[in-house]
Amino acid sequence: MKTKKLVITIIIIIVAVVITGFIAAKIFQYVVKDITEREVARITQGEVDRITQEEIERITGEKNREVTNHIMGSDTADYQCVLTPKAREFVSPLYYTGPLIDSHVHMPVFSKIVSTVAIQSGFQDMPSFEDELTIDYIICLFDGEGIKNSFGFYLVPNPVIGSTIRGVKDIEKKYPEKITEFYMPTQLPGLNPSPSKFKEILDDNKGLFKGYGEVKFAFFEIENQEPDDPEYLESYSIADYNNLIIMMHPNPNNIDVVESILKSHPNTIFLFHGLERAKDEIINLIKNYENAYYSIDAVMTYIYGWDYPKHETKGPTKEEYLAYIRENFDSVLNEAVDEWKPLIEEYPNKFMWGTDRWYSWHFDYEVGGLLEEMGRSFIGQLDPAVQEKFAYKNAERLLQN
Repeated sequence: MKTKKLVITIIIIIVAVVITGFIAAKIFQYVVKDITEREVARITQGEVDRITQEEIERITGEKNREVTNHIMGSDTADYQCVLTPKAREFVSPLYYTGPLIDSHVHMPVFSKIVSTVAIQSGFQDMPSFEDELTIDYIICLFDGEGIKNSFGFYLVPNPVIGSTIRGVKDIEKKYPEKITEFYMPTQLPGLNPSPSKFKEILDDNKGLFKGYGEVKFAFFEIENQEPDDPEYLESYSIADYNNLIIMMHPNPNNIDVVESILKSHPNTIFLFHGLERAKDEIINLIKNYENAYYSIDAVMTYIYGWDYPKHETKGPTKEEYLAYIRENFDSVLNEAVDEWKPLIEEYPNKFMWGTDRWYSWHFDYEVGGLLEEMGRSFIGQLDPAVQEKFAYKNAERLLQN
């Protein structure tokens, strides 16, 4: 009888412990969720300039490794790329079939908090590796499109420097030479590391980054800084010292400033893009400065819009883009050929192909296939002696230099 009572007592205790543990776990989850939401709200309400690396590490806690595991997907040995190259939708009689290097790709950020802050600040989209995108999928997508390498721009915001650098290193280790790493400054208030911190990151991670940028001075989402702001002038010198390519998107009204920067860094490669509204000015830079190059990317494919001023501050959705480009593929292609073919053939060593992917839907299988098809159809209409230079060899030469 005593044994039976003892067994019943033990069972009751175990059940009580389990129920208590379950309740405690639920309370903990609720509290953590509430704290996280309040922290994100606080960050997005103007206090981002005071947040510290340690505070974000505290907020994210031990989730960093979990997030990194998601970013990396499965082990390389286990991963099977199931995407097949997308079938062509249009018949272009002249079509380039060789390798490609994408000279302009914005990589997803490594923190959902940074993504949230960016969207709260006015950005239409800021994909995060904590969402659905993984590096396995991105590399699989690029391989299917025949892209052998990409200039990948990694935002390195103040609060998550450590986890970002770890993520970049993990990607390079898993997929060596698939992504050429660019350190991208974060032009949201309080999030951009100081030039001294930038130098420290480069010193502590020798050879990890090959470029600095995209440095953009043509935002509509946030207040624009100037190319000659002291912190950027110092950062150009740091990039120069470390032999980094500087990828820049100037504003049409600061071309004179950009030219003075080119003059002061004659041994540094500057890769420009954008400036479709100051085309003559940018071509003069390409023509007159040996260290100036240009990436033809979104200006060719309209992924950020085609109906201005409607698309001045808001780009199209995936559905809008697919419908438009499928209906207007030939006219968009012909316009790009008319505008850029003469310049590329006149300066065959100065131009290169890219996409300017940034939004989540830019990494969509259908969208990517059409970006590739547009690019290959365009390249196929260039002089055969120029095609490989524009497609990938000019980009390779910049890296070798």
